[in-house]
Amino acid sequence: MEINEQNLEVLSTYLRKTLSANTDERLEAEKTLKQIERNENYTSLLLTLCEQSTTSDEIRRASVITFKNFIKRNWPSLDQSNTISIRDRNHIKEHIIDLMTRSPEHIQEQLSDAITVIGKCDFPDHWSTLLDTMIKQFQQQSSNSFQSINGILKTAHSLFERYRYEQKSDELWLEIKLVLEKFAPAFTELFKSLMAYYPQKESDPIEMKHIFNSLLLIIKIFYDLNAQELPEHFEDNITIYMTHFLTLLSYDYPKLHSNNNDPGILDQVKTEICRAIALYADNYSDEFKPYAQHFASAIWSLLIQLDLSPSYDELISTAMKFLSTLAARSHHCMMFESVETLKVLCEQVILPNLFLRESDIEEFEDNPEEYIRKDIEKSDSATRRRAACDFLQALCIFFEPQVVSIYSQYIDAMQKEYLQNRTQNWLKKDACIFLVLALASKGETQKFGITKTSSFISISAFYSNSILPEFQDQDINALPLIKADCLKFLIDVRNQIDRDALLISIPECIRYLSSNNIVVQTYAAHAIERLLLVRQSTDQKFAAITKNDLIPYAQTMYDSFFRILTSDKSYENEYVMRAVMRLSSSLNDAVLPHLNLLMDKLVMILRRSSKNPNKPNFNHYLFETITVLIRTSISKNPGVLDQFEQILFPVFTPVFTDDIAEFVPYVLQIIGFLLESRPSGSTPIPDAYRALFQLILTPSFWDRSGNIPALSRLLQAYIEKAGETIVLEKLTTVLGIFQRLVSQSKIHDHEGFAILNCLIINLPSTYLNNYLKDIFIVIFTRLTKAKTQKLIRCIIVFFSYFIIKYGAKEFITQIDSIQANMFRMVVERLFIPELSKIDENDKKLCAIAIIHLLCDPEQMTKGIYFNDLWLILLQALLSLFQSSNDLQIMSAAERKKQAQDEAEEELLVGLDDTPDYTPAFSRLAFAKKPRTDLFGSSIPDARCHLAKCLQTLTSSHPNQFLSVMTNGLSTEHLLDIQKYCALANVTLS
Repeated sequence: MEINEQNLEVLSTYLRKTLSANTDERLEAEKTLKQIERNENYTSLLLTLCEQSTTSDEIRRASVITFKNFIKRNWPSLDQSNTISIRDRNHIKEHIIDLMTRSPEHIQEQLSDAITVIGKCDFPDHWSTLLDTMIKQFQQQSSNSFQSINGILKTAHSLFERYRYEQKSDELWLEIKLVLEKFAPAFTELFKSLMAYYPQKESDPIEMKHIFNSLLLIIKIFYDLNAQELPEHFEDNITIYMTHFLTLLSYDYPKLHSNNNDPGILDQVKTEICRAIALYADNYSDEFKPYAQHFASAIWSLLIQLDLSPSYDELISTAMKFLSTLAARSHHCMMFESVETLKVLCEQVILPNLFLRESDIEEFEDNPEEYIRKDIEKSDSATRRRAACDFLQALCIFFEPQVVSIYSQYIDAMQKEYLQNRTQNWLKKDACIFLVLALASKGETQKFGITKTSSFISISAFYSNSILPEFQDQDINALPLIKADCLKFLIDVRNQIDRDALLISIPECIRYLSSNNIVVQTYAAHAIERLLLVRQSTDQKFAAITKNDLIPYAQTMYDSFFRILTSDKSYENEYVMRAVMRLSSSLNDAVLPHLNLLMDKLVMILRRSSKNPNKPNFNHYLFETITVLIRTSISKNPGVLDQFEQILFPVFTPVFTDDIAEFVPYVLQIIGFLLESRPSGSTPIPDAYRALFQLILTPSFWDRSGNIPALSRLLQAYIEKAGETIVLEKLTTVLGIFQRLVSQSKIHDHEGFAILNCLIINLPSTYLNNYLKDIFIVIFTRLTKAKTQKLIRCIIVFFSYFIIKYGAKEFITQIDSIQANMFRMVVERLFIPELSKIDENDKKLCAIAIIHLLCDPEQMTKGIYFNDLWLILLQALLSLFQSSNDLQIMSAAERKKQAQDEAEEELLVGLDDTPDYTPAFSRLAFAKKPRTDLFGSSIPDARCHLAKCLQTLTSSHPNQFLSVMTNGLSTEHLLDIQKYCALANVTLS
């Protein structure tokens, strides 16, 4: 396409039609543009339309947005036929910077976004002129061209911002070095000129706003360029930057403040300065030390001046984070040591920011979900209250007695004022509770709450005197925010108060489940759930709550939980559903009397939630609760399995038919769990499972990554329970799934091996004979094309299963049938270097397989591989034993105990993390598949098995193997063999 008036007019026509209200006309125009975008000069035509002042603003805007979107879609790819030609790429890079600086702001923003995309792909290797062009623009701009300067600065920040978080590497530092050499000197000169220029323009508010917009971007770029290491340029010019930063921190210009609750441009500049100097105080403390006192004084003076307006929130929060950084460092903390300084900071900086504001109270009442998210989930890190708390705790690192002494007076005074007039002074009670928690906590985790407390604060005394009386207030709806505070206090200190106090608290928490306030209801449920996580301590005084403690309250709790979960305002409350799950788990078999009620309610909730599954945590706990009930019930009475299937299959079926992506992985896991729980060799599995088996073999089901772990697990359950009936009919299809996963997915290849291993274990060997060579070829092909550590581990485990099932001789035969002497390569390149790296849970299996490989096949004991491989494979096996925990392979009992511990740990930790809202796979902890030991009591210890097999081998080949071991093994390995023989009570002859 030539760049001429005719083509420009044609393109303008199509762009105009893309804005049409007529859907058909708009779609037709978009389709046409999609077709012509492959032509050379397409992007040049779009940029020409952007540039022409005679073109209507509507078309200029449409052309630049079309250009930007085209760049986003096509620039990153260099090898597709429909992407941008090299000629067009070069033309764009030559002209786009200049065009951006000359364009109106709304055009400039779109072009800047496009430059960012291009820069991330091409800079610096394929766009070496970018920095020179940007610097040239700095130098060419007159003092009246701030719009152009800001365009360049925005683009620079978008390119350099990744330096803040990208992992250190030589390649990254070379890029930063290039930027510093070329860009930094001009950048510093621009900063100096702006600092000299703005005092001359104080009579022009519009010009001042432009200047401070530029200063804001400059400070952001300063952070970008200093984030990885302290560059020599900035170290040499540190006085210039720090002096000007101090000037800006103390500068005031009322017309640059905000007129609403959003921060003004001057406040944003000060916020970024606080962020930048916090970086220096934290990472470059030696260089920053001469300036630390000056900044500390300037910032706490600033904090004292600022009011409670939300427009100052980020500035106050960032400023206090800077002070926290200084206070927590031994080489800076001395500036806070005077009693007067501490008093000023505690009383005038920290304390005012600990009080709730009107906006917080409104959020508590009108937006409870957001209030809970900030408070319970600790997403309040950007709030001034959290920043004040962090600053307080930082001061306590070196000055705890002084800080506690200052605040103790305030705590006592606020308590008294509250008791004198609870209705009027309840905000002081709230601040008091927050203060005590802040002072008392010396360590905290999501899992355990406060784990370490201050020796200057008595948690138990404060709880008994100030929290429990609030709980026992008969009016559960009075002062709801204080009730929520008290519940939150209990949640945080649950591991710091004794069992008697916990038991007294449970019925009080249950009462507050009936509160009219959603936050109070939620905190009450959360408190109950967290109390059930308290674990036995060495001191019996701090003991876990037992199921017998819960039985008297169970019905009341369930009634209250489901009243909340069926209400209009809080029907998908994840904290309440988690409490239902935890209570059901803690009750163990005592949950069975409530089973019918629970399943009715849960199925009803499941049907409702499936219509709009928008709460991922809630959904997870819902399915966990169902799984808890299944697990507990069938452990006591396997006969109830049929009842669960009859209840759940009708509600699960629509999940598949309606393709509810968020629920499919959960439903597949539960069905797999149900099928695994059916007794082996019992009556044929129900028809519902047969129908589902056809569905899960559909290729489209395996296209969604989140489905694959659950599908694999369910398919394995079919193989275990119906391998010779249902699965055998579709064996080729099942093997096709294995091939697809292993050949095409680095993420899910292990699931393909899990399916294959399950086939090897559960199907009679004759059924797979015709497929074995193809299976090995699939595996070796993938190993050749894309080897990973995970793949190697999977292959070694599969080889081990194969050896156990088919024998070591058949294994060697299969390998060598692919290529002569290939078994040698398998031993030398896989078994020898990788055997000791396999997972702990697979070591017993692999060890026994290697033992049979050493002792059974003639190829190893006296054939072609004996001289080269036998000894080194034995050495690899002995190293495997040494790498195993406690020099032993886990017994079946140990394996079961470990699985139970892991399931509990996963439940405590994993479920507390907030998952992203995606339909990706999330494993159900209560449906976790138990690990199996193929050998059980027949081979309790692989080391003893080695000793017995070596005894058989040496007795049948006198002197041969003893001589090889004596002459070839290290003293350490020989001693190990002697120990194993002693364990097995055998001797080698």
